[in-house]
Amino acid sequence: MSAADRRAAGSPRAALVLVGVVVAVAAATLLLPWALAFDPQAWVVWGRDAAHFDLDTRGGPSWKPLPVVVTTPLSLTGAAAPALWLLFARTGGLLAVAGAAALATRLGGRVAGAAAAALTALSSWWGFNTALGNSEGLLAAAVLWAVVAHLAGRHRAALALGTAAALLRPEVWPFLGLYGLWLWRTDRTQRLAVVVAAVVVVLLWVGPDLLGTEGLTGASRAARGEPSLGSAALEDVPGLAVLADFVSLLTIPACLAALAALVAGPRVVRVLGAAALAWVAIVAVMAQAGYAGNPRYLVAAAAIGCVLAGVGAARLGPSGLVALTVVAVAAAITVGDLRDQASDVQARADRREALPQLVDAAGGRDALTRCTVHTAPDVRPLVAWELDISMLGIDRPPRRPDVVVRWRPHGGGPVEPALDPAGYRFLGRSPGWEAWASCGG
Repeated sequence: MSAADRRAAGSPRAALVLVGVVVAVAAATLLLPWALAFDPQAWVVWGRDAAHFDLDTRGGPSWKPLPVVVTTPLSLTGAAAPALWLLFARTGGLLAVAGAAALATRLGGRVAGAAAAALTALSSWWGFNTALGNSEGLLAAAVLWAVVAHLAGRHRAALALGTAAALLRPEVWPFLGLYGLWLWRTDRTQRLAVVVAAVVVVLLWVGPDLLGTEGLTGASRAARGEPSLGSAALEDVPGLAVLADFVSLLTIPACLAALAALVAGPRVVRVLGAAALAWVAIVAVMAQAGYAGNPRYLVAAAAIGCVLAGVGAARLGPSGLVALTVVAVAAAITVGDLRDQASDVQARADRREALPQLVDAAGGRDALTRCTVHTAPDVRPLVAWELDISMLGIDRPPRRPDVVVRWRPHGGGPVEPALDPAGYRFLGRSPGWEAWASCGG
């Protein structure tokens, strides 16, 4: 590795300083109201269950190995586990911004790096998913820093980061497989690392299946289940909807700047562009085949797109004026979404903070778990965590004798689940929550 490569990659000490600063910033954000999205809250529950050797992935979202690998030891901290996972996820989101800056700076200079970081932070996927503890920031960070490591000649680090990404999204598998094959053929000293990476990915994805808890097959069924609002599977031609979602995530000005990079940039830029488009094509084909095609699945490609946009903007105007214009127009496009997302996060935080109040108002955990608990599907991980029960089956319709924990969705609408109060007695309420029981004295 040349001296220039070493400078671009940074020293281990500089890397530790960067991580330390990012962790500190992520920790400071926890002073604000926070909440976990559905999937992260389920990962925290799974981590608790795994620590008690009682993992059952039924009743939750699609399986992702890496989050549960992290939340299992975090569960030993008890009530702090959700906040610690959020710290981990937000650290990953911030490292994604830093990774975009580092990679774009290497490929196009400081103007490119600043533009790429700004476009990443202003994108509609970054703030929302990072704030709610989703894995997209971690995925983008792993992918971007893997490319940085590879370009710096640190192939084992690139393989490790690629393996981490492959434990978050199956779309990574073809890319990791090709990289492992290349590394196997070009560097015999890395062959053991390639084998370990392959074994880890296979074992952690199919391991829950071997234990009878529907890991890989359950993940596939969940991904082919009822798509969430905004998924490409809800459109007439899901594959084309995926392409439109990608342009929307990246924004049109960033797409144009990225195209400029593909035309005028070096070979490595075109390779990255081809990889990003291949990722989008994989998601499009899967959406056409019946999978959800959620816009979140495109985040890794969008992160690479932000890097290419920064490089293209810098090439079009080395003074920084073009880059500033691209960032400003992209910000104008996304500002409405970002404002709505901030309100959504606040509403989710209010619901999370009010649930312990409901438990107290209803007479404590024992009063709520004296018989089968039922609740709304959207909050089953949160209720399961708060009451220390399994997620499996608690989203079934109320049926006596049971306890029903109802909530008013933060996006509006009637209280869920629907309940005929005949035969039930009211236990208590808190803002956005109420509890009813048809068992006990």
